[in-house]
Amino acid sequence: MELTTYLEKINSMIKTKLLSMTLAVFTCILSTLSYAESVTGKEYQAVVETAYNYFNGAANGDQKLLAKAFDVEFGHVKMITVNKETGKETIRTVPLKEFSGYFKKATKDKWVANILSVDIVDDKMAMVKLDFDTPKTHYIDYLVMYKRENEWRIINKTFIAKKK
Repeated sequence: MELTTYLEKINSMIKTKLLSMTLAVFTCILSTLSYAESVTGKEYQAVVETAYNYFNGAANGDQKLLAKAFDVEFGHVKMITVNKETGKETIRTVPLKEFSGYFKKATKDKWVANILSVDIVDDKMAMVKLDFDTPKTHYIDYLVMYKRENEWRIINKTFIAKKK
């Protein structure tokens, strides 16, 4: 066999091996990404469900749904309030346990909510931006959640309310 033919065969074998190894590495990476995507998809759905549990619990006066949504042990709502006498803005903090008590019965009005964005970090913390509309008021809520004991719960809710 000529040296040129021999070198061409070796070169071809090396290319085939490199292609096989590259394909194996690519397949391994792809399967890892696919697993991560499915876990994240599951977490995304759980976070969205928690946000809607809050919304539906408030709209329907459903304390069980609110309890599923809120971390009543550690959570708080923060809101801007204006002193009627001085006009000075302050931040009011209310425990989520107290806040959920404001929703004892279903509203007669139609409320609509749309999730504008979801950001999940390490499948342990999430931030949801919720557009929340009632006939009298338009709200934008930021809901911060932690996943504790395998459950997503809102630990902080801040919002802006604009009267119509």
